Amino acid sequence: MKKQRLAGNFSQVIFVVTSQRNKWFLSSVLFFGLGCGLYFLLPARIAASEIGVGVILSGCAFWMTRRIAIVAFTLQLQTSLMAGFLTSAIHTDIGPQNILTKTLYATEITGTVINIEPRENRLRVTLEPSAITGLADGEFDWKVRLSFLGDSKFSIGDQVQVKARLFPLRPPAVPGDPDFARNLYFSGIGATGFAFGRQFQVLAENKGYKNNELWNFIEEARQSVSQTISHYLSAPEAGIAKALIIGERGEVTPDITEDLRKSGLAHLLAISGLHMGLLCGTVFFLFRFCLAAIPRIALRYPIKKWAAVAAALSGLIYLGLSGATVPTQRAFIMLLVVWIALLLDRRAISLRLVGVAAIVVLILRPDAVLGASFQLSFAAVGALVAFYNGPGRRWLDRQGMSPWYVRIVIYIAGLLVTGIIVTAVTAPIIGFHFGRISMLGIVANLIAIPVMAFWVMPLIVATLILIPVGLGGVTLALMKPGLAVLIRTASFVADQEWGLWYVSGLSFIAVSCVLLALSWAMIWRDRAAIILGVPLLLIAVFAQWQHQSPNILVSGDRENWAVFDPDDGVLYIPDGLGEFQKSVWMSRFGMRREDEDRYVKTCETDPCLVGIGADSAKTNIIIASKLLNPFYACRNAEIVISLTTDLPRQSCQDAGAQHMIDDDVLWWQGGVALSAGSKDSDEISLQTVRATSGHWPWVIVAQKAGRAAR
Repeated sequence: MKKQRLAGNFSQVIFVVTSQRNKWFLSSVLFFGLGCGLYFLLPARIAASEIGVGVILSGCAFWMTRRIAIVAFTLQLQTSLMAGFLTSAIHTDIGPQNILTKTLYATEITGTVINIEPRENRLRVTLEPSAITGLADGEFDWKVRLSFLGDSKFSIGDQVQVKARLFPLRPPAVPGDPDFARNLYFSGIGATGFAFGRQFQVLAENKGYKNNELWNFIEEARQSVSQTISHYLSAPEAGIAKALIIGERGEVTPDITEDLRKSGLAHLLAISGLHMGLLCGTVFFLFRFCLAAIPRIALRYPIKKWAAVAAALSGLIYLGLSGATVPTQRAFIMLLVVWIALLLDRRAISLRLVGVAAIVVLILRPDAVLGASFQLSFAAVGALVAFYNGPGRRWLDRQGMSPWYVRIVIYIAGLLVTGIIVTAVTAPIIGFHFGRISMLGIVANLIAIPVMAFWVMPLIVATLILIPVGLGGVTLALMKPGLAVLIRTASFVADQEWGLWYVSGLSFIAVSCVLLALSWAMIWRDRAAIILGVPLLLIAVFAQWQHQSPNILVSGDRENWAVFDPDDGVLYIPDGLGEFQKSVWMSRFGMRREDEDRYVKTCETDPCLVGIGADSAKTNIIIASKLLNPFYACRNAEIVISLTTDLPRQSCQDAGAQHMIDDDVLWWQGGVALSAGSKDSDEISLQTVRATSGHWPWVIVAQKAGRAAR
């Protein structure tokens, strides 16, 4: 009986999969993105030529079996997966070559300014170098990002000469930390550093970046908008206005930034789908409304398509003004697909178009699939499109003839439902990447989204139109109260600490399987096909159950470390740990910044002795920058960490030390993470940056980059 039932269920799954071929494309998009991400999780590079052969063979097998539906479907998914591998491999192979592997402590760089980003009291400038003292002319095909004093004066296109310290791309401090080097590598940046004070000079002003007059014009327009905002608005509204209009977040104070993060409104600072959608939607509505008011035009010409072209052009202008960051490019691509669909008389909003946008984005930047921005954007958009093209559409269609006050209630209810859907879908992503989830973000967005849609964004459109004629101050003055509402909403919600959930110890495998299962369910929306996602959920449960988070972290710079006691909830850190690294590690252990005084203890002695775990099974750890008496340490601690000196390993093992981390390990393997002192296990496991991050060209450990493709 059970065999018959299983056979019946299997037959039903095959029938659903083979009869709904319109879902095959979206399934392939999912596997294409999966392939892009899995490639970067490999231990080392694989040559694009080898993957290309696999793609060709898999594609041929698909074509030969195209009449056997279930086999063809399986091979199509396999081909899509391998195509994702191939895309990532190609981008890796064409990335910067011979990037810097050793620190240049004092060098002189001559180059062209190609990007300027204000950051609080500093100025982050990207140069395309023409000469670097200490490197031959043919040794660099990459850009350099330098930090200058905040009052330094530069313009895009300036030829500059600067004395600076230059560092290689830095790998994650410890296993599990964010990999910023990968993003820099795929942005064409091969080294970072800082300028020595004011030891720089502008050799030639605004000579143009690669003679690109359009880029120079856009940058001048951005600077003009920035000056206009500064003239008519004061802090903190000016900082928010610049973040929304030209993408400069340097004037947004740290307190406001933290309030926006806690309240679930941090997406307002990053120009992405919301901003681009509201701006283009505003232009589309106004342009079509004005044309519809002229009967002679409205009755003879396709004003809807004209409005779509106007909206696309406005999005392109906004893309340039906002600095064309990766999230903004992704948002513009998604909106461009919508406008093209309108021009071709296709449904403007559908999962298929979301899939097309995802493919375009991944072809341009396959590494984006591992970033929180990409995952949050497409998870939220995909879930909303799936809902409003299904039960949501049926719900809204029945309200077409309702009175205006009923429509207002429906609009508010729609915002609430939208907030719940987005919060539920993005919670695993936010929890994994940032260690906290704002449950009151639904309430905050219930206020912020209408303010943005009906107040701030229309005035942004008007401001950009009026600034060239000198009337931008009028609309900026009208915008200021709306910006104040956003700031106060964020502050009020952030003060409600009970609405902010801190999470830790989420397994990467578990979160990935949950997201894949959710994506599969959104694509098929059929009970029989959704059954195929059940194994993923079972794997997620098992992976999370088996997952043990490291609680001893030692960074590869041989200066910083952290020890978390899971029993007492106390984090031990060294004196002088940087605020950024401290915030990253506190989030990793699910700790509130407000509880820092109670649960974060600074060890001011060297060596430092820390005991973690239950009294009956306490694990003693000794950490020292320079261990003068290693034998004493090995007799009195199970884990001995020497940051700058080597340890006599055999003697320490004979003395009773179970694990030893010394200068030799940190130099050759990078930062390390250990799991010890758990209530459930006495075993001590060790992870290293080299083992977890792999041999990639942007992972530089022991002054060596990853191996070349084999």
